Amino acid sequence: MKKKLNFFCVLMLIVMASQVIMTFVTGADAFAEGWERGRNAEPVSTWSALAGLFMEMLVVIAAISSFWCFVRFILNVNRDKVFVWDNVILLRITGLGLLIAGLFAAVDEFLHGSGFTQVYEDYIDVLLFCVFNMIVAEVFAIGLKLKLEQDLTI
Repeated sequence: MKKKLNFFCVLMLIVMASQVIMTFVTGADAFAEGWERGRNAEPVSTWSALAGLFMEMLVVIAAISSFWCFVRFILNVNRDKVFVWDNVILLRITGLGLLIAGLFAAVDEFLHGSGFTQVYEDYIDVLLFCVFNMIVAEVFAIGLKLKLEQDLTI
């Protein structure tokens, strides 16, 4: 049973890593296009540029913390610490980080002229993975509460 869980955790880690890599690969063309448009455009206000930079940094921090918490969850599972409260917290942070990263990146893309359908196509998978992590975290929490109640019964 642990082998299956390890397999699925590693598979999920590979999917997360591939999504990050593909975001950078597919974002390279958009970066080059934006660079050219920005070079030829009129200057924007300093506050607007700072707000955009802050939003992008928040997305990066949320994505890195989400990825790191998921790696720690996998390490806990490999150490036979499956149903512990630390895993509930790690899964909640993973989901919350993905939610923050997905929402802020989607808002940033939407504000920079992308249509709703394009933003939806780009970020629905991140939001689905976020909801999935939150559901799994709550299932773990319910299981731990039931275990605690069972341990208290005579």
